[in-house]
Amino acid sequence: MEITQILGYIGFALIYFISLYYVGLNHWIVIEHNKIYKEFDAIKAEIAQLKKTA
Repeated sequence: MEITQILGYIGFALIYFISLYYVGLNHWIVIEHNKIYKEFDAIKAEIAQLKKTA
């Protein structure tokens, strides 16, 4: 096996694992943003309810 093939395999493995890392990171960021937006919606609903009762 030549050194270029070995470097090619290593490069492919690096790209594969780095892409998996970023896909997982993006998925986590989307989940966290959804939690934050749900919290904001709950706060907005609570403020609207307080305005109705006041």
